[in-house]
Amino acid sequence: MLGFEVHQPFRIRRDYFWNPRMRGKLDERFFDTEVNREVFERAKSKCYIPATRILLEEIQMAEKEGRDISFFFSISGTFLEQAEMWGKDVLELFNQLTLTKRVEFLAQTYYHSVTSMWEDLYEWREQVKAHREAVKSYFGQEPVTFENTELLMNRRIAEEVEKLGFKAVIAEGREDIAEGNPNRIFRLKGSSLKIFLRNYRLSDDIAFRFSDSKWDQYPLTAEKFAKWVSESNGEAGLIFIDYETFGEHNWPESGIHDFLRWLPRELSNKGVKLVTPRDMLGEAAEELDFNSTFSWADIRKDESSWLGNIMQWAYDDSVRRGEMLAKSFGGEWLKTWRRFTSSDNYYYLFIGESSPMVVHSYFNSFNSPIDAFINEFYAISLFNFELLQKAGIKREPFVFMKGGKRGPIAWDRKTFDEIIKRNPQFSDMKKFVQDWLK
Repeated sequence: MLGFEVHQPFRIRRDYFWNPRMRGKLDERFFDTEVNREVFERAKSKCYIPATRILLEEIQMAEKEGRDISFFFSISGTFLEQAEMWGKDVLELFNQLTLTKRVEFLAQTYYHSVTSMWEDLYEWREQVKAHREAVKSYFGQEPVTFENTELLMNRRIAEEVEKLGFKAVIAEGREDIAEGNPNRIFRLKGSSLKIFLRNYRLSDDIAFRFSDSKWDQYPLTAEKFAKWVSESNGEAGLIFIDYETFGEHNWPESGIHDFLRWLPRELSNKGVKLVTPRDMLGEAAEELDFNSTFSWADIRKDESSWLGNIMQWAYDDSVRRGEMLAKSFGGEWLKTWRRFTSSDNYYYLFIGESSPMVVHSYFNSFNSPIDAFINEFYAISLFNFELLQKAGIKREPFVFMKGGKRGPIAWDRKTFDEIIKRNPQFSDMKKFVQDWLK
């Protein structure tokens, strides 16, 4: 299985602290339209257009030669919004992929958010539902496979994925989860939900090592890589990488487009069939269980890339503070607030050492994590201040707590009751509401 993550965030303005804008369209005051357009159009010319044309050509060539090849994509809602503004030609190419019947489109969170890490999963569900509708609208498919943001996964999330009607989920093949071999088909223990684990070593050979001239396997050719895949143990390997790998992270001059063009052919020559997760739903599966949270990021492969330091916690707390008021106003207020939930805003705040910090720095929209925090925290704080002014609220919020974990935040009796309604586990908090409202 070969699949691609396609995502672009709405980046918070890099000069927000020094030059806050108090007038104009709400989203343009907080998010950097110029930078977002610049990044999208560069990635479009280097990756989205040429790489997608290559896939279309290879699908057509395979059909003529009697070979079966299929791919899958997970495309965020924020990418689709940017493509509507600056890449209608990209959407047209993706629609052509749809018509081949050889591409599966996965569901994810619309805003590519970290909301699955919140105690209250209501917002996460809303974003998943919105993205599922977007996939149906743009590509005419009812998604059956789910990819959570950054492959963040634990048993709680997996159970919620099944409740939403999905048949399969993709997750990271971390050694302790994969038990040494991710190239197998699993199902969640006590469930029928299929779990496909990413072979991160093979995936990262393309994503991070392709252009590394110091790598002992450099240069990486499609023939060499196909040989590695064919010699891997197991019946179902999953390779899942950022689509921008093909032209944006590895520039066209590196030969990455030729690699993409020849890879399906070389895999076919080695007897490897390219299928989609949907194609494998009927296959027998081994039982798998897990308790910890894991992801595809960095060495630890857990949630710490987004919620591992005090700056990330502070930013996350401020984002949560705006939820209920943004929902009460709806429209552009809610849309703008949801853009703050994107995982990228958290990722820019990561502080670490060695190779993880190098990777984070490469993808950081700001000059440093400190620079990111100053601008992002100030932006979300002023956004929340405007919400409070609009609502005429002067009191501090009511913060729900359960088992020592910070839960949703209410600003008035209406939002308090709404939180209780959707989270019965907080009903014992009712006894505190009168004192809070005084």
